[in-house]
Amino acid sequence: MLKPLTAWLSAAAKTEDPERAAAAAAESLAGDPWEIVQQAGQLARCQMVAASQDLGLTCTLAVRPVDHPATISVVPKGAPYPAHDRTGRRKRGAYDTPTDMARATVTAALQANTRTPHMAIDPACGTGAFLVALAEQVQCRIMGVELDPVAAAVARIAVPRAEVIVGDGFTTDYEADILVGNPPFVPPERQDKKLRDHLRATMPWLKGRFDLSVPFAAAAVERVRKGGGIAMILPAPLMVQPYATPLRRAWLEQHAITHLSPSPFPGAQVGIVCIAMTADAGPAPFPNHGLSPQDLGTLEAVPFHPALQPGDPTLVGMVRAASIPLGEIATVDTGVVSHGSLGGKDALLHATPTPDRVPYVDAIDLAENRTRWLDYQPEHMHRAKSPALFESPKVLVQRLRGRGPIRAWVDHSGLYAGHTLTVVRPDVPTLSPEQIHTLITHPMVDGLLRMERGSRLDLYPKDVRSIPIPQAWLTHPETGLTEAWGLDRAQAERLLAFSIE
Repeated sequence: MLKPLTAWLSAAAKTEDPERAAAAAAESLAGDPWEIVQQAGQLARCQMVAASQDLGLTCTLAVRPVDHPATISVVPKGAPYPAHDRTGRRKRGAYDTPTDMARATVTAALQANTRTPHMAIDPACGTGAFLVALAEQVQCRIMGVELDPVAAAVARIAVPRAEVIVGDGFTTDYEADILVGNPPFVPPERQDKKLRDHLRATMPWLKGRFDLSVPFAAAAVERVRKGGGIAMILPAPLMVQPYATPLRRAWLEQHAITHLSPSPFPGAQVGIVCIAMTADAGPAPFPNHGLSPQDLGTLEAVPFHPALQPGDPTLVGMVRAASIPLGEIATVDTGVVSHGSLGGKDALLHATPTPDRVPYVDAIDLAENRTRWLDYQPEHMHRAKSPALFESPKVLVQRLRGRGPIRAWVDHSGLYAGHTLTVVRPDVPTLSPEQIHTLITHPMVDGLLRMERGSRLDLYPKDVRSIPIPQAWLTHPETGLTEAWGLDRAQAERLLAFSIE
């Protein structure tokens, strides 16, 4: 890092221009494209900040005293230096792809390609990792699009033969034979509202709290010529969450998906997958077990789950045919949102009871066997809910399930539940909260939901309403679950196995 850092500091002191400083850092490593991407790329993702005093920088750009043993470069007071910009990177969804992952993704795209390639593109190229990997493996024209001009300056030097355009991958016009990339991961709370509204207007199928990678990937794939190869690094939730169900169904019907696998990504806060497909060559058997697209399309969420096998959709259909949805015999809703016009939770929640407060729990309270007390003031609360939902016998289901089993608790004491819980109140006398709890937390139910809807981390009320209650239980609630669903041993074992995949 010493060579590019020295070049960056020198250029920054002369020009105070982040783009020129990043380019100087990249030029100092000319001839070694991966070092340019990794080292100059790291500098390109930094902010240019004036030193408030003499300081030292380490090889990881940590600020230390000038005489610290890890210091590799000294910055005098008032001079510019590169400071990590984690907030800006999260806002832009800018996460540079590791070398091995970039190479493997390009290989997957080339394996999916069936036409002579004339154009290969990364529509969100960052500092150029995919462009370098493309230059290693293809002879055709290479193009990158990047919104950040500082990152683009590094990419140009890393791959001189590539055409790198500063622009928006959403609006830049292109057609490609090979498309690779790592689209920006930007959750809803960090998205530009005008852009989000525009995307909803142009892609009406977008629903809920979609990540920006969803419409970006959708738009990018549509610009690949028939028979072209596509491979992208995408957040794993895109493969299973409801907001992307229309996109998955369209991809399944239109394209031939050739590869789907988890991909470790250092520092990523969500799971990552690599998906590859041949443009306009579908429908085709789904990897990795040759599941037919018609069968996969019968599953509620059309989950792109690499562990799905032929026969799994039939098993789900068999269970559904022998059941009714839980939502038909129970009221299922989110808990109360215990804040509103009076302020946050602290304004309404208390550690001690009074006669006019109601007992309250969130999921963490149940896990720690703790009760708090709520000033129940519906007129000052978001989605306050009816007291009848809480004061009847019920089951409380932890909504954020993580990667573990479904967690739920039976309550007969009238606890008011927070929005981290989903409330299930039985509406028929034949099934008790205890029986519903047994069903919801049964590993076979977990396995069925994972087959049908993917390995999601959230259990929304819609998901809980869909849980299949065996029709046999309405008259003979003592019947075992395997018998009530009419499963043989192998089918029951398949559901159990899928619950821990």
